[in-house]
Amino acid sequence: MKEASARVARPHLFRAAFWAICAAAGLVGASVWKEERGGILDGLQGDLELRHAAAIGGWILFVGAGIIAVRALMRAATRAVEVRLGDARSGPLALVIQGIGYLLVLLPALDLLGVDLAGLLLGGAITGVALGIAAQQTLGNFFAGIVIMLVRPFSVGDYVILRSGPLGGEYEGTVTEIGFFYLDLATDRGPVALPNAGVLTAAVGPGARAADPGGEEEAPA
Repeated sequence: MKEASARVARPHLFRAAFWAICAAAGLVGASVWKEERGGILDGLQGDLELRHAAAIGGWILFVGAGIIAVRALMRAATRAVEVRLGDARSGPLALVIQGIGYLLVLLPALDLLGVDLAGLLLGGAITGVALGIAAQQTLGNFFAGIVIMLVRPFSVGDYVILRSGPLGGEYEGTVTEIGFFYLDLATDRGPVALPNAGVLTAAVGPGARAADPGGEEEAPA
């Protein structure tokens, strides 16, 4: 399964690497002009000399190649997830990669244009902290889901026993789905969706079963 996911992701990774190199070249070219003049838009009203035109071309190359590289990296990650998990639960991961990637392109692009990023970054930091606090549980479940998918302490179809304080006790059943936010478990009492943050901190396996009042562990079903 790992070899298959690597095989489908490899062409997109090569494409992402190629366009990332192109973006780096454009960034270097535009940065040389910015260091000398303070912004690649300076002097547009005057004569457009060759070096200025090259700086603008470098900026365009950086932005265009950066966007293509981000999209290629997103495709590599989503194709690998789809092959490894056997379905198309890659939407949230694609959103995260696009958000971070486009931000890494946008900020240098604005800086090359001579935009003062201090106030913009301060406002973004305050907004990010507020959103992070508001979405703390959601983000915790999302990143815990990524860890579970990478570490793979269990797979879909496994019969597991989970015991965790955050989950409020013990759960026993068959794993039916491993999502980015919840783990679906089919128990004797019916299906249950467990938040990934609690699952990540849970003890897994027959030894996770609670001891009986007599001090002996229950035998696994």
